[in-house]
Amino acid sequence: MARGIRVAVLGAGGAAQVVHLPILKRLPEVEIAGIADPELDKAKTIAERFGVDRVAASIEELAAEGPVEAALVCSPNYAHEASVMDALERGCHVLCERPLATSVDATLRMIDAARKAERHLMVAMNLRFRYDVRAIKHFVANGELGDVFYIRSTWMNRRARRPRRGWRLDPEQAGGGVLMDLGSQAIDLALWTLDFPRVQRVAARLHGSGGVEATAAVQLALEAGATATIEVTWELVHERDRHVLYVLGTRGSARSTPFQVQCTTASGIMDVTPPLDWPPTELYSDSYRQEWAEFLRHARGEKPPEVPEDQVAVARAVEASYRAAAEEREVEV
Repeated sequence: MARGIRVAVLGAGGAAQVVHLPILKRLPEVEIAGIADPELDKAKTIAERFGVDRVAASIEELAAEGPVEAALVCSPNYAHEASVMDALERGCHVLCERPLATSVDATLRMIDAARKAERHLMVAMNLRFRYDVRAIKHFVANGELGDVFYIRSTWMNRRARRPRRGWRLDPEQAGGGVLMDLGSQAIDLALWTLDFPRVQRVAARLHGSGGVEATAAVQLALEAGATATIEVTWELVHERDRHVLYVLGTRGSARSTPFQVQCTTASGIMDVTPPLDWPPTELYSDSYRQEWAEFLRHARGEKPPEVPEDQVAVARAVEASYRAAAEEREVEV
């Protein structure tokens, strides 16, 4: 069995409850060191639900009760930087929920701190670990789609039955609305698939009433003439959420949902879609398990620490998108 590791959960919000704690409880090589959240009553309730013994207001209190080797940051966006810095100062490897930060400056500070601490800092961009998406990236990297000239990354969530509430609707705490929430990952996925080409210009439109936008449409002009379109919403009127990555190249095309890859060959256009090892309905949940497996390989020392320098490009694209929308014009990045 792989060497065990003690993980502190910083923040008892929805991501911790719905995604991460259920996975961590099933990993025999992981011990949950405790849940740290300033709202102690909430932390205690969540700890009881998942059978976690310790709760505290901070990672400092958890570390005082025993060694902590890794930390999962699920605090609100505005608190990511402080939570990551606290964990790094205590020698932890860190997995931080998206976005890493709400500004380019904060992103740079966190990356610099991780590099100096020689600790692994990973952003929970779980869509990178979907089997269909990784297959598409492989086709792109091998040149089988030719020169990619267009990519579309869409993440549309169903309209909630109950009105949204909480810190995500406060621009001071969230840093923005759906563009910051879902858009940061949708932008990351498009740029990652193409191995992070430079973003040259951005145009954007935001829609929605209230404190933050509920829908965003962004167009990124990439180097070498390629274009990326990003579409995200919290207000899809449909029976299910929709996540789609679509790639167009000079020799082929690919889409993630439904998964299909077609390429031009000497015999004409052929369907070269690889078989899926999982039912399509399980791809999303499996991506989180694969994400944790990768993070733990670094935390156990099986792979060297890495810092997410590519998140600077994502943060710059998000900032430029908000500026383009506010000024109603295309802006340089």
